[in-house]
Amino acid sequence: MERCTGYHVGMRTSIIALSLLYACGADAPEPASTSESPATRRRPNIIVVSMDTTRADALSCYADQNHWGLAFPADSRPRPRTPTMDALAAGGVRFEWALAHAPTTLSSHTSMWSGRDPHRHRVVRNGYPVPADIPMVTERFATEGWDTIAVLGSSALEIKMGMNRGFRDYHDPGPQPPGGMYMLPAEEVTRRTLARIDVRPDPAAPLLLFVHYYDPHMPWVFAPPPLVRQFVDPAYDGYVDGTMQAVGRLTQERLAGTLRYGDARQARALYLAQVAYADHHLGVLIDGLQTRGLLEDAVVMVVSDHGETLEESSEHPYSHGPEVALWDIHVPWVIRGYGDQHGIPAGTTVDRPVRLLDLAATASAAAGLGPAFGDGTDLSPLWTNQGTVPSAPIFSEATKPMNAESKRAWNNLPFERSVVEAGMQARYRPLQRGLATLHAVAPGAPAIDRVALLKQQVGLLQTWDSAAPAYRPSEYDAETEAALKALGYLE
Repeated sequence: MERCTGYHVGMRTSIIALSLLYACGADAPEPASTSESPATRRRPNIIVVSMDTTRADALSCYADQNHWGLAFPADSRPRPRTPTMDALAAGGVRFEWALAHAPTTLSSHTSMWSGRDPHRHRVVRNGYPVPADIPMVTERFATEGWDTIAVLGSSALEIKMGMNRGFRDYHDPGPQPPGGMYMLPAEEVTRRTLARIDVRPDPAAPLLLFVHYYDPHMPWVFAPPPLVRQFVDPAYDGYVDGTMQAVGRLTQERLAGTLRYGDARQARALYLAQVAYADHHLGVLIDGLQTRGLLEDAVVMVVSDHGETLEESSEHPYSHGPEVALWDIHVPWVIRGYGDQHGIPAGTTVDRPVRLLDLAATASAAAGLGPAFGDGTDLSPLWTNQGTVPSAPIFSEATKPMNAESKRAWNNLPFERSVVEAGMQARYRPLQRGLATLHAVAPGAPAIDRVALLKQQVGLLQTWDSAAPAYRPSEYDAETEAALKALGYLE
């Protein structure tokens, strides 16, 4: 297996300069599209699939990056099984350390499509629409003639949030009776996606397709029983059934220090079953695209918006939003080329940490539309060895607890934040009197005792925060509030 190692480009001075540039809000000009004639330029289909709330180590192709289950006996630890993602990774490029900028669905997806971190796109968390002045790379694709379709598994990305910009057909779930869950299971997301592809007004146009699977998010109840049985202990007879009521009890017991091993193991097993369910229907989607000839010339990217805390945290178990530990921000990202592979070599692993905000530029470059977007850059030199990708600090911030947000400055400033630079992650907690810790970006994220380096990392975070935007009041209406409550996003 070829390994593309990081930190062989750029010096520390250039890293700090880049961080200051981003922190100060400098806008790089959007490069013009390639001058090649549209009539002669190859225009591949670009397929982007997002698996919501999927930690990297919830996939079997990321087993060597395990953060979780380390306290569980190895012989009884539930293990991930994701054959579709394994096959995509074996046929393409896998980023070992792709990092999200926020553990929240809307903010993270905005980073993917805008090429900006939260301080630059100003999306606080779910329910805060993308500001109208933030360009989205989907608009570039639409302008250049791609047919743009999106099918979403959750109303966290509903049309009113502004994620539909540039899409001809943007299909969010809306409430489903009875109960109004505002989400779709993976099977239905796949069915609706293929149905909409089948009625495209111009089947010859290149396709930009965005598909969002929500199933790994709580509640863990959609995977069919035969699949669930592959993960759970058949002798388990406790209360953990994947419902939000059970998750609430798990949380309270973990906070009280009374959580039983069997219950924690069952929760992990149900979460893995949900990830496997999404992986199965990703396979159905890939097969459907193949049958329709849409993979004869295509680039497929599969990614997640953020991870999930299970029982690891003693402060915020069974949640995402309040922390930026690696299990919250370390996400899978796999890219595979179809047709002539588009220069994407099979079986390649990139072990350098990369930013999720670089997805927009990487997708744009794959389509021949330019190698930059927002603050992002095309990552393909990491596997082609043609050119370099400058190293830059990777910033992330928590988005909860909402009742402690700032009302005088950027909402998320009081919350935990993270910077990853030179293979180290500094976590800074302003609400805990500025407590900071240093961790290696490695399986298990071991703690590191290097005071000088920790101070330097915290300095990068403070520089980033010094250019944060102003406070943004909430804007959601009663319908959006109902959706956020149904999905468990409002405290």
